[in-house]
Amino acid sequence: MSFLKKKNKNNEVDPQAAEKASMKDEPKKKSDKSIKPRAPRASAGKKIIRTVFWTFLSLLLLKGAISFAQGTRVINQTTVYGNTETIVSDSVKGFATDFATEYFTWDANYTLDRNKRLEKFIKGIESDMGLKTVDVKSSSKVTSAEVYGTNVLDDKHIDITVVVWRTVTPLPDKLQAAKGKAGEPVIVTRKTYMVVPVTLAAEGPVIQAYPRFVSEQAKGETIDPASQGVAVGDSALIQKGTELADSYLRSWYEGNASQLKYFYADNVKAPESLIKSEFSYKNLNLVSMFSVPSPDGAGINYRIDANVLVNSDIGEPFNNSWSLTVNEKDGKLFVISNGINQPKKAPSDAETTDPEMDSEVMKEPASSETVPTDTQ
Repeated sequence: MSFLKKKNKNNEVDPQAAEKASMKDEPKKKSDKSIKPRAPRASAGKKIIRTVFWTFLSLLLLKGAISFAQGTRVINQTTVYGNTETIVSDSVKGFATDFATEYFTWDANYTLDRNKRLEKFIKGIESDMGLKTVDVKSSSKVTSAEVYGTNVLDDKHIDITVVVWRTVTPLPDKLQAAKGKAGEPVIVTRKTYMVVPVTLAAEGPVIQAYPRFVSEQAKGETIDPASQGVAVGDSALIQKGTELADSYLRSWYEGNASQLKYFYADNVKAPESLIKSEFSYKNLNLVSMFSVPSPDGAGINYRIDANVLVNSDIGEPFNNSWSLTVNEKDGKLFVISNGINQPKKAPSDAETTDPEMDSEVMKEPASSETVPTDTQ
């Protein structure tokens, strides 16, 4: 072929051809543009820090993506108000009072009827509950039985204290030993506190143990007088408080709402109507005054502790205690609270039925000069 070169007969290589062949066999050199400077290799500590950082960032991005995919989640929060103790149902309390009534009710001449009635409440104990026929010396009748207290022992056991009032009539052969006329029954009143042990079975409450008698609740100590406020020693202020209490309470017992409104402060709404009390107001017996800080801490209020004498519709005398909270304005005392009704905000001027009526004129009967006091 024409592109093939013929060798010399003496096997000599053509110098030009050998040079070209050597040039083809050598690798082609890279241009200077392909050579880029390299940064120095980072240390091992920096490499670990970068790895941790990017791992943390990746986790944050993953968590955000998951939260976005799940959407908005509503977390229910339960808030418990008031007492968290186990509440004893009314039916269990009624069971205990019903048992106490049957327990203390019997006829001296026929006690077996009591045993039959108690069988509806008890299980595993004697139906006479310790009251033997030969030991009965009187008849007993319950006049009232009320729950006095409850004590939850566990999920299945509750001790319910019941206070029982009953009348006891001795047998005829015991009348001579009792005080009274011969031949007439003597009725004795008894008050007993009894703890009824109630078991809550699957079928309902049941009594599986004998009840026990306990003493009545001991009374507490008196409150430190210093905690009631600072006693007022100003005789003129005490006189104003006495006159205000007498006029206010007289109107209250009589149900005179139109007169009562004159004794209230501007920011207190007086009751629109009152029902006349079944007891009639006689007179003011005792008054004590104490200075107490106002709820907002802006000033001083006064508390009037009043003891009043009232009579029932059949002439029975009783003492009642009242506590009036008042404040002083322009030398006069006005009621904020009577210890029964919480003070209400008075209506604004735009809401009053007679905007032209002067508030000071309305309160004028509250002064000692215009309101007569009962000297009985």
